[in-house]
Amino acid sequence: MSLLTDFRDEARRRGALAPHEAVTLASAFHVVRDLPYARASDRAPETVLREWRGTCSGKHYLLAALLDALGCEAAVILATHHFTADNTPWLPPHLLDEVRRGPVPDVHTFVRVCSDPVADDWMTVDATWPLSTRALGLPVNATLTPGVDQRVACDIEEIIHVPEDEDPQALKERIIELHVGDQADRRSRFIEALASWLAT
Repeated sequence: MSLLTDFRDEARRRGALAPHEAVTLASAFHVVRDLPYARASDRAPETVLREWRGTCSGKHYLLAALLDALGCEAAVILATHHFTADNTPWLPPHLLDEVRRGPVPDVHTFVRVCSDPVADDWMTVDATWPLSTRALGLPVNATLTPGVDQRVACDIEEIIHVPEDEDPQALKERIIELHVGDQADRRSRFIEALASWLAT
């Protein structure tokens, strides 16, 4: 079966799609956004779907693959950034203490979607934070409006467009090595702690 069919069936089985609801740009966004924020065993779309969880990379690789299957042109975008006390005031005390000791470097993933092929209009879509985390103060994108850019889930420092013929995860790992450097273990622990906090 195709990824789109598998996604539709799994989303319906889990109650994330109504029994006869179709997979559209909007419904795909809402379902992917509301996957629990946690690392899957790998970031392949099929794995994220099967394990029903993902962080920014896995969620957006899945979303980009679904949009491609729907006939919507989508591009994966990478962005370097740092978690700081100023841009993540919603963090719990133990993680705020961590970023106060020094910004945590990271590379974020989101997508750009062609919302109007005739006019060649593109929109930013970011499905990182589940709607349920809005009560914690996270910058959740509650709705998707065609042609309207969504808020990116980080303070962008540098944008990297992933070429169509390049594996986005391989490129991301190279950018992480350059941007994160010797703080790779610290970053990994921080992401795991963030996911653990959100899970509770």
